[in-house]
Amino acid sequence: MGKKVTFSLPAEVVGDATGAIVLGDFNNWNSDNGISLKKQKDGSMKVTTTLEGGRTYQYRYLLNDGRWVNDNRADEYVHVADFAVENCVISVPAEKEKKVSAKPRTGKAPAKSQAKAAVKKPAAAKKKKD
Repeated sequence: MGKKVTFSLPAEVVGDATGAIVLGDFNNWNSDNGISLKKQKDGSMKVTTTLEGGRTYQYRYLLNDGRWVNDNRADEYVHVADFAVENCVISVPAEKEKKVSAKPRTGKAPAKSQAKAAVKKPAAAKKKKD
């Protein structure tokens, strides 16, 4: 099970582009497997996806106007000399392990929480008419 991660681009970076995908190590930089961002009312674009935790990924955005752009909120950037670019880096935290109770089993069913016992009020004494 992975962690939910949101990728987003501000409207001033999106400009006139009407679509964008995020490409990176998580989809082998394959545009056929690009994760599409959805245009928001304010002109920005974003998408939430699930990535495997405990890993660091490089990524960039490819806009449908042909521009490659970086995430101004990336965890860090790494220079890729072969392409003379800087890729964005995101570190996805590892899953927290759920603690399992180490209480021994006794074979008895667990005690149910006791509800407050209903207390009956004595019936009011009827007044006799004289």
